[in-house]
Amino acid sequence: MILIPKVGCNEVKYNSNLAKKTDYVIIVNDKDSSNVGDLFSLWNQKTNVVICNDISDYYDFMKKESKMTSNSNIVITGTKKTSYESLLDYKNLTEFYFLYIKTIKDIDKNMNKINKSFLNKKDNSIVKELMDNFITMNSGGKYIRAFLIGLGYHLSSKKNDDYYMPLAVAYETFQTAILIHDDIIDKADTRRGKTTIHKKYEEKFDKFDIKDKEFNAIKKDTGAALALCVGDIGFFLSNDIIVSNYANNSNLSKLLKLYNSIVIYTGKGEVIDVYLPLAEKYNSKFVVSEKDIMEIYRLKTAWYTITGPLALGMTIGGATDKAITSLEKLAEPLGIAFQIKDDILGIYSSANKMGKNNSDIEEYKQTILFSYTMNTEYKDELLKYYGKNNLTEKDILKVREIFEKSGAYDYAIHKMEELFSESKKLIKSNRSMKKDYKNILQGFITYLELRDK
Repeated sequence: MILIPKVGCNEVKYNSNLAKKTDYVIIVNDKDSSNVGDLFSLWNQKTNVVICNDISDYYDFMKKESKMTSNSNIVITGTKKTSYESLLDYKNLTEFYFLYIKTIKDIDKNMNKINKSFLNKKDNSIVKELMDNFITMNSGGKYIRAFLIGLGYHLSSKKNDDYYMPLAVAYETFQTAILIHDDIIDKADTRRGKTTIHKKYEEKFDKFDIKDKEFNAIKKDTGAALALCVGDIGFFLSNDIIVSNYANNSNLSKLLKLYNSIVIYTGKGEVIDVYLPLAEKYNSKFVVSEKDIMEIYRLKTAWYTITGPLALGMTIGGATDKAITSLEKLAEPLGIAFQIKDDILGIYSSANKMGKNNSDIEEYKQTILFSYTMNTEYKDELLKYYGKNNLTEKDILKVREIFEKSGAYDYAIHKMEELFSESKKLIKSNRSMKKDYKNILQGFITYLELRDK
């Protein structure tokens, strides 16, 4: 149970009977309010009370408080000046978070089952080793895309079951496959806090006892080739999971067509992402534009991360084309905002939080921060660091400073907030969406706004 005030009230009135049944009272404190102490004293007599100055305080508390679950009775109230809308944000985030935690546990169990099915006793030992490496990478993610497939399914289906699960697991397998290829392109050493497959083979080959002057190049090429092979296998494993589990679904053809479209969009986005850094760096006549960057965001992130998974889930849930199109319109700005947030974290978050150590700066990554700064007087100063290897902590701090004084950081933040806001408005105005899942989708947006990795 989650209780918040009725519309027009600014706090849940205290009563001892309610307090006895309550596990947690969350007090949202407006900085100009003076009655937070009174509220705390009343509720603290009977139950656990948490005062939050903003929603990020509450999110941090939820992540740490293991005893707070979907079965907890929670009162979310506010001080006199706290708006009803802000309390709804807390409620929606809570409902999303509990559903997300429960769902990803179920997804992880199913991932472990499907990973075991990838092992074939008849395989050559070299193939077995490669598949073991793939399985290691195909677990332990955030499972956001798989969760969204489940959310899309429940937005459309009248059934409260896990029929979507094989599709969710298949999509995560596809994601692992494409990330293996992405790691080769980016020359990344780690992914999800683990050594990337091509790097793992380089380290294995270093133990060989015969080496010559060409060995360094050969070991890198061979490591990359093996990673490419297992990435290719992963694409078709994903396809096989879908066909095997939905062969009797009347929407299978529609499902596969949509799935293949997402894969193609992602590949096209990757093409632009690979081409732009070289063209911008080595062709003086080429000027990277925000339009180019936004097209990468649309194809490679919006469709791959947000729009596609939701649409896939809705498809097996039996949604109409009209309902799916309506969903796609609200999901695209959300996906672009997600990528802008990712690019900001790529510069301003630590390697430990992001799970990778190849800085976006060293990769000469084309982002909205970069494209904005390249059209300011700080262009030459940025290029002293951007695209350079072995950057020190001082160098990275300097790049952050350049993004800030050029106005790029503020511009990116503003653009991201506009897009998040646009998605929220489109969700509110959507009349066909189930109310409970509409609230969860709103909570998901708040989660994306708050994430730090």
